Order: sequence, then C-alpha cells, then structure tokens
Amino acid sequence: MDPLGAPSQFVDVDSLPGWTDAYEAKQLDSHQNPIEKAQVDIRSPFPYRKDINAKIILWEQAMCSIGFCVINSLKRCYPLEDATHIALRTVRRFLEIHGETLEKVVFAVSELEEATYQKLLPLYFPRSLEEEIQSLPYLPADIGNAEGEPVVPERQIRITEKPGVPDDASDEEGLEADLSFIGSHAFARMEGDVDKQRRLILQGQLSEAALQKQHQRNYNRWLCQARAEDLSDIASLKALYQTGVDNCGRTVMVVVGRNIPVTLIDMEKALLYFIHVMDHIAVKEYVLVYFHTLTNDYNQLDSNFLKKLYDVVDTKYKRNLKALYFVHPTFRSKVSAWFFTTFTVSGLKDKIHYVESLQQLFTAIPPEQIDLPPFVLEYDARENGPYYSSYPPSPDL
Repeated sequence: MDPLGAPSQFVDVDSLPGWTDAYEAKQLDSHQNPIEKAQVDIRSPFPYRKDINAKIILWEQAMCSIGFCVINSLKRCYPLEDATHIALRTVRRFLEIHGETLEKVVFAVSELEEATYQKLLPLYFPRSLEEEIQSLPYLPADIGNAEGEPVVPERQIRITEKPGVPDDASDEEGLEADLSFIGSHAFARMEGDVDKQRRLILQGQLSEAALQKQHQRNYNRWLCQARAEDLSDIASLKALYQTGVDNCGRTVMVVVGRNIPVTLIDMEKALLYFIHVMDHIAVKEYVLVYFHTLTNDYNQLDSNFLKKLYDVVDTKYKRNLKALYFVHPTFRSKVSAWFFTTFTVSGLKDKIHYVESLQQLFTAIPPEQIDLPPFVLEYDARENGPYYSSYPPSPDL
C-alpha cells in the first residue's frame, strides 16, 4: 500500500516482452533473409543497434499515476505524434551516449497511445537492417540536435565574442577600433535608472523627449495586448466603426453612445478595442462622429475613462483628429463636455462641433458617406422634421 492507501502494483521488468521479441518471432515465421550490410549505401541517422533495442520495452498499461515528465496531453493540446517523435528520439540519443548506465527503458503507454508508439518506434529503434532501410523515408525532416531535442533558431541565444564588431574585423586594428563599437548597438544600449525616471515624471522634471519615449513605450504595451485579446464581445456592440469620408476626403469614424452599456461591459476591454480599431486609422487625418442620440445614464462615459483614453493613446490620434462632431447633444452633455475640454484635455476643445440635426452634419459629411443607425434617423425625423426619413439606414446597424 502507498501512503494514500491505494494498492501498489509491482511489475518485474524482466518479465515484460522486449521490443525485439515479437519482431524476431515474426522473422522466424516468415523465413526472410536479412539484408547484408554491404548492400546498403544510405544509412539512417538512427541505425539498427541490437544492444540498444535490447533495453527497450513497450508496455501497454492503464496507470493511475506515474512519476514521469508529461510530454503531451489532450488538455494541453500538444499533438500526440509530435510528442512521440520527441520522446523516442531523445531516449535513443541518450542511450547512444549513456546507454551503459541503464538496464531497461519502459515506455508505459495507454491504449490510445500504443498505436502511435508502435508506428514510430521502428524509425528510432529499427530491429533489423531491413527495417532501418524501410523506415528511413518516414523520418521527419527535423530530427533535433545531438540530444534529439527540437531546435528553434529564434529561441537560441547568440552571443559573439565582440558584439557589434564585423566578423572580418582584424585583430590588428587595436583597442581603439574595439571601443568604437561600444554603445552603438542594442545589446550594449542602457535604459538608465527606471525608478529615477519614474520619480522625475512624478515631480515634473523629466524632459519632453523622455516623456514622449515613456508614453510611446506604454502605448505599445496597450497595443500588443489589444492585438492578443479576444475582443469579439465588444465588437458585437457596433459602438465603433469606420464608414466613408468627409468633404475633405478624411476617414470618418462613428461612435454610437447608445450602444455602449457602460455598466455591463469591461471598460478596459473597450479601451483595448478602441486602440485595436483606431491604430491604423490614426496614421492619417480622420474625423469622429459621436451620436449622443437617446443615450441615458447607463451609456454615459465616465470622465475618468475618457481622460485615461486620452492619456494612453499615441500622439498620432490627437494630431490627426481634425474634427469631432457631437450629434444630438443635450444641455447636460454640452456642460460636461465644456468642463472636460476646458480643465482636463484642453487640446480637444477647438475640435468639437455640436450638431443639432443630420442636415447640419451632412454639410460636412455627404449622406452617402456615413452609415446611420435607424434610431438616429427616426429621432432626427421626429425632432427636426421628416426631411431625412427617406434616407435609408445602414442594413448592418
């Protein structure tokens, strides 16, 4: 019994059938003539070796637990065949180098794994010269390094004797030539004291260039996260989308306030989605159209969120934003926007244009260049007359 109370199972390794036993019995029954060594021109990188094969045992046994490193599992989605290739070739290479230290190697496999091991074992442990030749075409192109381990060039650490110095540089150029390369390449470039930089930022003593560099680094982290995150739930809200161009040929981006359920979504994911969509748009001039139509308290974007968004985004967002059309504003929203643009983000104040009707919006953006939600059309027809009721809404909104 083990400490947990489960009955222990002891197996005599010598009593298990060896990897070559079944093959030798089959050879005797078929009376096949072995291939002479002289007839072979091309040899496998895993040649037939009787001494190594004698140590291999394939044992099909459903085990509750085994103290062995997991190479593949369905839970981790690692392919069984790839894992089997790695397991067999690393064991083979190990036995070639350190075989005298081991008596037996037992591959304890489940019923699901046994067929794969039976298929691939002949590639790495051929039981005859004939089987070695037959298995050669089925070996994978990548058979790993000298230990059988997979080789991924991107993960290798490459450190030269003199980083940054061309390989053909002569040693006769002296110490001055060597020193001239110091600090001129990424490997030797220092970032400085990060804690000190942070303290200077808080004290307002850091230079403008250093602040921009710090801001760019922070934005890049947000952008990488936005590209890696699953934001399909935010995209399905259709709260932010690209439409046509305005009278000046600038890209028009639409924000629908009513489609933003602030209390029901993760606002950090909303920020990530904004960055994901806008990063390639903001590289050139663009305009924003914000529909405040029929929004309520559950759709009001918090000023802290807007301030965070304004602080996080890259400078190209602010530089290339040429106009923000605030459609169907209320008195309360105008007051909030005035306070926000006056005391928080003053650079945005001159770009905001309050638009009371779609007719006014169409003087800047042609009606065929903007996709309008149906409720915006209905509201505008009710408030400003039925002039625009004949204008078709976007079928996707």
